[in-house]
Amino acid sequence: MKFLAAVLMALMFFVPAEAKFKCETPNPTTEFEQMAFAPVYPTYSWAPVVGAEFYQIQVLDSRGKIVRDMPNTEALSYMTEQKPFVEVGEYFWRVRAVDKNKKPLSDWSERKYFSVTAPVTFAALGDSITHGGANFIPAGQLSCQWETFCEIPVKNIGRSGDTTAMMIERFESDVLPFQPEVLLIIGGVNDIRGGASAEEVIANLEILCEKCLANGITPYLGTLTPMNAKIISGRGINLTDRDWKSERAKVNRWILENGGFDFAAGLEDNSGELRAVFTPDGLHQNLRGKMIMGRNVEKFLEAKGYVRTDG
Repeated sequence: MKFLAAVLMALMFFVPAEAKFKCETPNPTTEFEQMAFAPVYPTYSWAPVVGAEFYQIQVLDSRGKIVRDMPNTEALSYMTEQKPFVEVGEYFWRVRAVDKNKKPLSDWSERKYFSVTAPVTFAALGDSITHGGANFIPAGQLSCQWETFCEIPVKNIGRSGDTTAMMIERFESDVLPFQPEVLLIIGGVNDIRGGASAEEVIANLEILCEKCLANGITPYLGTLTPMNAKIISGRGINLTDRDWKSERAKVNRWILENGGFDFAAGLEDNSGELRAVFTPDGLHQNLRGKMIMGRNVEKFLEAKGYVRTDG
């Protein structure tokens, strides 16, 4: 009996770690390691875990110090940073399933690494069109970002939901730490769909260009991408009563007349709306749309004499 008790006791110490928890360990799905640059606002994602109530995400620095500790109380299988990563360094993130009291329901996932470097040669300031993602895939994967399809590496300083006024507000905090030589400014879609006039958008874009020039940065404006009103309304979202097509056209005409580039080239149908084959939700582009936008950026930069760099 003593021998049997000893064997049982020994087996207890060798129980696999996952057996101590109710849920399997989450499997991260981000692809930061394969990106030229990690986004300033990273989106962490993982495969959903059966039985998980919520999730907890941690970001640690190269010394193992926790620098971000974020509960995902919506029980989604992704989370986007609300605070930018602008400090140069090496980081890794991990996730685990937890209950409403943050009690672990699973072990921590494997560590997924990303780095923050500065200065950079090219960066893009914008909204969700620049940040990536949509309602079909989180923004931490290669296929959801147009930057993936531009052979010239571009630092992603996009933030979902931004208007041009919000881009102005975060210029110093989010752009200047990276000291870009060239800044692509791609914003205004959220302004227009919210009812702003072309004149308001143009005024804000001028301010952004002035800020760039005052800091030794070369700014290039990209045209506003189109929307598909029918698909958007089908999701229960109403666009502004203002003629958004006309306002968008005014902004885009001004951009092209002032040395900007046609970021949206190839996305419109004959009625001036976003072609249905390029969007899952009427606003964001799918893989095919992102490929077009990335190549539009690449062609423009090459035409300006820029070549591929390592940053």
